[in-house]
Amino acid sequence: MSASELKNLTLVIPAVQPQHVETVLPEGIQYCSPGLREATGAQFYVSPELPFTPAEARGQLHELLQYGMSFRSARDMSGAVLAEKTADTEKSKPLADEFADLDAFAATGEFIPKEKDEPVQDPALQARIAAQKTLLLAWDMEGRVAELAALKDKFSASSANMDAILGITDEDELDELPGLEPKATLAGDVEEDLGVPWRAVANAIIEFAPDYARFVAVKKELVDVLTEAGTDITPESVAVEEYGFSLPEQSGWRLYSIPAYALLGHSRAPEGQAHLGRAVEIFITA
Repeated sequence: MSASELKNLTLVIPAVQPQHVETVLPEGIQYCSPGLREATGAQFYVSPELPFTPAEARGQLHELLQYGMSFRSARDMSGAVLAEKTADTEKSKPLADEFADLDAFAATGEFIPKEKDEPVQDPALQARIAAQKTLLLAWDMEGRVAELAALKDKFSASSANMDAILGITDEDELDELPGLEPKATLAGDVEEDLGVPWRAVANAIIEFAPDYARFVAVKKELVDVLTEAGTDITPESVAVEEYGFSLPEQSGWRLYSIPAYALLGHSRAPEGQAHLGRAVEIFITA
């Protein structure tokens, strides 16, 4: 991607998978890549600041998922990952290294174990490592949400077909049929049930986004924060030359400006998170 194209960068927030977003977005809006091989191409912005190579990122994801089995929810696991920003030492990651070597072998056909460097204690690097891990978790969780949503739709369709076959028009009629138990239901918001922490994902996306990047909100909670605490700076028109995508007149989209720390629920930028000190511009879709 050229420097001029980067100046027009607009990223989705706080999602990293296109299939996770129900709103149809204009061509040119991109997703922040977590650094995996499958998260490349025209739809993705791959930050040059990502600390892990694609092979290393795959290894980290394998390790995080295994590590996550000891937590009750994705929210608890994400909190543990973010806590690494203040950790004094970097733990050894043999499993991640092993998967990285395997991925490298699959890609090149050569097995050349990478020499393991001594842990680097640079706080900025540690923050980027934690942020990329958060994006990797988000990528996996969003994929699971999509799978569960598809199963829920399939269940609902099968349930409707069963009603049609049995000639049921009222739920109470099912209780009166001998030998049949009342139907089970799949209720709840699958994303909420998985505990995907949108603020943690938004934080990570902002971490890797250039200062001139703009965003498009795709989550109601984030939209609520913008409308309550943000400043409406909607331009008269939205053109590719300035924003990287275009909108027809009277589209209904609004553009808000808000300090990044306020967007994420802070009264000021937390120590060690300078990227939250800047103002961010975020579109709200109609």
